[in-house]
Amino acid sequence: AYRQDQLPSTHPIAADNYDLQAVEVNFDGITYAKGASTLKQLVAWVGIEEFLSGLRDYFKAHEFANSEFSDLLAALEKASGRELTTWAQEWLQTSGVNTLAPDFEVGDDGAFTRFAVAQTAAEEFPTIRRHRIGIGLYDLVDGALTRRTSLEIDVQGGSTDVPKLVGVAQPDLLLLNDGDLTYAKIRLDERSLATAVASIDKVDDSLARALLWGATWDMTRDAEMAATDFVELVLRGIASETDTTAIGRLPGYVQTAISYYSDPSGRAALRARWENGLRGLLEEAEAGSDHQLAFVRAYAAAARSDEALDLVAGLLGGSTTLPGLTVDTDLRWTLLTSLARGGRADQARIDEELTRDKTISGQEHAALALTVRPTAEAKAQAWRDAIERDDVANETQRQIAYAFPVPDQADLLAPYLEKYLEVAATIWEEKGTQRASTALEYMFPMPLVSAEVVARIGQWLDESDANPAAKRYVREGLADMTRALAAQERDSQG
Repeated sequence: AYRQDQLPSTHPIAADNYDLQAVEVNFDGITYAKGASTLKQLVAWVGIEEFLSGLRDYFKAHEFANSEFSDLLAALEKASGRELTTWAQEWLQTSGVNTLAPDFEVGDDGAFTRFAVAQTAAEEFPTIRRHRIGIGLYDLVDGALTRRTSLEIDVQGGSTDVPKLVGVAQPDLLLLNDGDLTYAKIRLDERSLATAVASIDKVDDSLARALLWGATWDMTRDAEMAATDFVELVLRGIASETDTTAIGRLPGYVQTAISYYSDPSGRAALRARWENGLRGLLEEAEAGSDHQLAFVRAYAAAARSDEALDLVAGLLGGSTTLPGLTVDTDLRWTLLTSLARGGRADQARIDEELTRDKTISGQEHAALALTVRPTAEAKAQAWRDAIERDDVANETQRQIAYAFPVPDQADLLAPYLEKYLEVAATIWEEKGTQRASTALEYMFPMPLVSAEVVARIGQWLDESDANPAAKRYVREGLADMTRALAAQERDSQG
């Protein structure tokens, strides 16, 4: 939701779905994830007891009858005393995400002399909302980052003073939105960021860790934190992370940070640092644990060196084993795809694997593995299968499209920039919503990111009369490219 809400195609939760095409493209992370987060914020804004009381009154008043959203708001207003009509307009009928940041001064005694929460919004979507948030103060005590105290406040306007924190000693880590009550990006002050980078593995609260992962990833995407620092943060903290969702997702964030947000001149060294760091994590992981499996998958995705590819080949072939690791069918495809991307598995080897897994899923995995091979022929075949042919199953097409733009295969992908733009002009009418949206979203030439490519795509958008739905996906890709260039510049500064 956060990513989609910062794209040019963002829309309100209560979007104006004026036709079927709008419905097809607008039911997304904003509708679902932001919608759910806004409901959670509503509960925090009115209070849980007041929320439940209002619900009881609402259901009683409208039992066996129809009602409107305004009826629910009226019941909650009566129970809580909070005005909700304009609150609902702020949250449901506007686009964009707010950013909350601490704004304070500290005296010679180490205590806050002034404290406020600053709220900003994107220039294109300038709505400043009302938020109910927690503010957590965490200190390093006996080797653990533990919450000293937490307080809840209402944030309203561009700056909200917090007099209760004046005179309070500055903590090692100050966390806005403690408890994850609202939908907003949060920023860490300099001391808190340094603490997070050095000690995220010592945060004893899983939700606080999740907020820190999210805050640092947002700061990396927004060019406020170097991609190199984010990679180091993940290497330091992922081994002690207990949330399986975070363990699975963080390596993907790192791959994006390395491939697109890092300084190109230092990218090879950073990629090697990640690969070697994962090798160490893999060797230290508990046998048979979720961490071990996640690190094997991440290592396969990161493998570029001969040493790494040798290990991947050994795990697939059985000459190398790890205690507790079961190399099942799904993991075999992950390992084989890694080898295919590294030029170690040709079509014959992939076909051989397919004879072991004669399922629809096996066919999809094989299509992906064939696509990532580092040859011009592989890219040409993938393009034909995903763009030109009509007899490729939708999910197979999705796998091919997803695998097509391999980050370190820019030379092979260079000819496809103009082909992509040419196809984008007509694919919506020729292939329909499903196949067109899959191709345009996943096959956007992100590995070609440069100022020149940004200018070319911007020119196409200005001049093209393509279907607005098709242009939406191109515009989203361009926004991602522009963001990547800013992040690369930040990473180059160290």
